[in-house]
Amino acid sequence: MPPDRQPRVQRIVRVRTGCWSCRRRKKKCDELRPICSGCRRNDLRCEWPSTVPGRRNSGPENDSSSYIPADRRSSFAGSIEDLDAMQLPASPLSRRHSSTSSSPGLSAIIEEHLAQVPAQDETIDRRRSTIVGDENALVASMAVGNVVPRTLSMLPGYDPESYSLLSHYLANTADVMANGTTPINPFLVQIVPLAFTSDLLLQLVIAQSAAHRAFRRRDDSDAVANSHYTKAIQLFRHGVNDFIEGKESNPLMLLVGALLMCFTETAKGDMTGTVFDHLSAAHTLLVKLLEQSDTAVPRELKDFVIEYYVYTATVSMISIDARLSGQLFLNFDLEQRAREVLRTQYVGNLCGCWLELLLLIPCIFDLGRQWMMDDTQPTVPTADDMAMFASIQAQILRWSPYSFVEPEVYLAGLVFQQAMLIYLYTSLGGYTYTPDGMYKGLIQTAVTEALSYLDEISPQARINSGLCWPIAVVGSCLEKPEQQERLRTRLTAMATHFGLGNMQRTLLLLEAMWELPASDAGPWNICRSMQAKQIWISFA
Repeated sequence: MPPDRQPRVQRIVRVRTGCWSCRRRKKKCDELRPICSGCRRNDLRCEWPSTVPGRRNSGPENDSSSYIPADRRSSFAGSIEDLDAMQLPASPLSRRHSSTSSSPGLSAIIEEHLAQVPAQDETIDRRRSTIVGDENALVASMAVGNVVPRTLSMLPGYDPESYSLLSHYLANTADVMANGTTPINPFLVQIVPLAFTSDLLLQLVIAQSAAHRAFRRRDDSDAVANSHYTKAIQLFRHGVNDFIEGKESNPLMLLVGALLMCFTETAKGDMTGTVFDHLSAAHTLLVKLLEQSDTAVPRELKDFVIEYYVYTATVSMISIDARLSGQLFLNFDLEQRAREVLRTQYVGNLCGCWLELLLLIPCIFDLGRQWMMDDTQPTVPTADDMAMFASIQAQILRWSPYSFVEPEVYLAGLVFQQAMLIYLYTSLGGYTYTPDGMYKGLIQTAVTEALSYLDEISPQARINSGLCWPIAVVGSCLEKPEQQERLRTRLTAMATHFGLGNMQRTLLLLEAMWELPASDAGPWNICRSMQAKQIWISFA
């Protein structure tokens, strides 16, 4: 590098010689053997490598590392050297630390703090020895084989509980959030790398994992989950303020953060409608992101973010009362970007192979809204209403799942297709529910078809994680007790297996709807049941 150019991040100077204790503490070692002055002063075990760079013929009589078997010394020393050579980026959270942290960064913080106090204070020396000794003991206890891990230095400021939650996310939460449509899970390959570059996303991942674990334990008052959720909200607000003040120009992290918060509510089974606040924030941020050059964000990540938002926004619209609100979460520009993704025959872990169907939901919502909000509502739909109705119906009927997808994905696509038909057939209010009318029969046919496809999918199949919306649409039209019991059994099994709160809340909402008269059935009355029972959920 030319002398006039300096690296953006100052290189961390690490101790290359001396005993292992001084290296780990990043302190200069005077190399007195068998016990150096630093270890003697701090009452630490003084351990030496088999060979020290810059010293020749170090005899075994002075080598305290001889207790390590000869065939394992090289790998142990190599691992330590690799750790010393690694350089971590600076993190705003690096100043936040707890007494249980065992990262090398914690040692540096403690040593820097204690160095400001007179060294001859024996009480402080003993305290320093205790803290560093405990840290080394914890690192040693967490070692795998002879490799000392970089455990908490990767996440400065996080305690061991956070590591447990991160492990839970990798092993469980990410798995149930994706529907298994593709062998690559974007909640792992896209979200996790981003999380390790952003304190906000990392906290959100941990908060989502905590919410999922708490629901699995059926513990709504889980203190750990509540604490991490509060931290996530605070970090998100701080990020929004920085974005508004111009301190951060790239909306990607905030956008992904808002979407993660939506799915955190999904895991919690939130009933207060908080998810819609996150969704509104995500809408604004996605518009900002799409204004940037396509080269600013990798194509795979951008496609996933678009899928993530479109899926969450479209299936959440059913929770909005079309009689009172014209709110749409998908504007024309976002819809066009989604259709660009669709032209590549995109198959995703949220929208499966039915992205085309999801893009019709706003069209149906707008059709129903215009009909229901018309104060001078005629007895039959207008010609324009019927033309739009026929166009949407034709698009749904000619749609079919991609032939190359897995059988369960194919069946799930057919379930969505029947649910879309039910949503459309019930969009024209009273006209749909005329006694013994044609559309009444079409609705029951679609319900029967959807239930038969659902029966072919195991309640434990991963594809179920994305089926709450069609299940709610179909379930809202069930009149026969045996059909209701079939769906009740299925949702109970799904909630038990996946541990996602929205599955249990979906059943809770349907139970409320099944108590209503037939005239109040149908997906357009889901929002009214929410209002009556104060259950505000998204079906994402």
